[in-house]
Amino acid sequence: MSDLEEAQIWYESAKTVMSSSGSRERYTVAVAQSIHALIKANDALTMKYLGRRSTRHEDAAVLFGDLIRQHKIDSKFADQRKLLTRAMAEKSDYEYKGTEVSKATASRWLRDVERFLDIVRGILGG
Repeated sequence: MSDLEEAQIWYESAKTVMSSSGSRERYTVAVAQSIHALIKANDALTMKYLGRRSTRHEDAAVLFGDLIRQHKIDSKFADQRKLLTRAMAEKSDYEYKGTEVSKATASRWLRDVERFLDIVRGILGG
C-alpha cells in the first residue's frame, strides 16, 4: 500500500468517525485521524522527491519546507507548511491528552486535510 493510499484510508476513517453517532469524543478522534492522514500524505511527497520520510512527526513540516526550498514542488504550496506545523504542535493534545474538540473545529481540520490530500494528489499526478 502506498503512503497516499494509506493517507486516504486515515482520512476516510476520520470522516466516518466524524459522521457517526455518539459522544463528542468522536470529534477528537476524527481530528487525530485526520492528522495521521496529513502525515502520510506528506510522506508520499517526501518519499518521491527526497527519498525519505519523517522519522519523527515533528520533522514533517521541516521536510515539506525542504521540498519548497529545493524547488521539488511549486512554492505556491508553501502555505501548507503552516498546516503541518500546527498539526504536529497539536497532535499529542488530540491523540494522547484527549483534548475536547468542537464539531466546527473538527470539520475545519477535515476540510484542511482534504485540501492537502488534493494538493498531494495533484502534485503526484494521481
